[in-house]
Amino acid sequence: MALLDAFRPAAALLDLLDKEKAAILKSDFSTLEKLSKTKESLLVMVAKAQISPSDLKALKQRSEHNSRLLMASAKGIRSAREKLLSLRNTSRSFTAYGPAGKTIPIGNKSLTMKRKA
Repeated sequence: MALLDAFRPAAALLDLLDKEKAAILKSDFSTLEKLSKTKESLLVMVAKAQISPSDLKALKQRSEHNSRLLMASAKGIRSAREKLLSLRNTSRSFTAYGPAGKTIPIGNKSLTMKRKA
């Protein structure tokens, strides 16, 4: 955080929110972690400063937008995780119908034939 940012906390926070958005879109979670500490200190400074209603509105809009992006990112990660687990589980077993018409699980069996000498 630059020295002048202490005198313009709203502008510094707007800039940080733009960086946060870029990190979210790139899925750069290590940068998000680094930005969070600076964001906390800027939020304290904004709370103590006299900020115009229009600046507060802009901060709120960008913050809410980033929040929606993070929620969508989390949803996508959960969806991908569930899909991977589903694929892993389906590749472990297979269900078929037996001679009696009932389903029977067929595990991962080797497809090679064993030869007797």
